[in-house]
Amino acid sequence: MRFHKLAISLIMAGLIGGLAYKGYDEYKTSQASELTVEVATDDGVLGGLEVGQRAPQFELETTEGQSVSLADYEGQQVILNFWATWCPPCREELPELIEFGEDTGIPVLGVNATKNERLGKRDVDAFLQEVPVSFPILLDETGTVEKTYRVVALPTTYLIGPDGIITAKQVGPVDFDWLHDRTK
Repeated sequence: MRFHKLAISLIMAGLIGGLAYKGYDEYKTSQASELTVEVATDDGVLGGLEVGQRAPQFELETTEGQSVSLADYEGQQVILNFWATWCPPCREELPELIEFGEDTGIPVLGVNATKNERLGKRDVDAFLQEVPVSFPILLDETGTVEKTYRVVALPTTYLIGPDGIITAKQVGPVDFDWLHDRTK
């Protein structure tokens, strides 16, 4: 009987040891096969394009179906504002953008994050019936321009100089004074 207990204990210890070894071996194998991921330390990568970088070219359709390109504004200062209808700060800053564009004549382009709208263009059209704007609203239906500019939050506004270089950037709402101070 004593031999029986000893034999069973040795078999159990062997099984537990074998399972532990197998588990450890699988763990080591899985660790070796994982790729090392670099952590971005450049804030520009994580927070969008930055001042001093060239503004990427793009072409989008307006709510009326007209094609508008950033290149159409070459040689001019341009305000590029990323927004969405469901975004309270975006709604809050809209009158400031309208007033600024009308008072200064500096073109404002509103890039709607249409892919993030619940009903897409229908949401934008309904919003614009309620709040008409005096500048082009461009529909980024696939999110390509938003991704190209690495927009991480809405609203985000870029001021682009006549040479196509980003001269100012604001993540969060802008107001007339902020826009005016940076476009002198």
